[in-house]
Amino acid sequence: YGLGIGIAMHAAPLYIAETTPTELRGKLVSLKEAAIVLGIVGGYAAGAAFNSDAPDAWRLIFQVALPLEAAMLALNALLLPESPRWLALRGLRDK
Repeated sequence: YGLGIGIAMHAAPLYIAETTPTELRGKLVSLKEAAIVLGIVGGYAAGAAFNSDAPDAWRLIFQVALPLEAAMLALNALLLPESPRWLALRGLRDK
């Protein structure tokens, strides 16, 4: 978890800075932070909802959440625009 989260925590603000107008950058970075906090709170809520005395009850959380998270990630990856840096590295400066 640590390396992936660390990379995402640095890459997301860079992507936001490259793809958004100047007047929206701060708001969108703050929105990203709020989404992280809501995700943590959601994790605590899921832990409380699926709480059980069974030693492997934690697996149920992953079995329920993994397909939903994979679908959300795939859908959002398809909707992301190319960043100006990505376009410039491929010689597509006119887009």
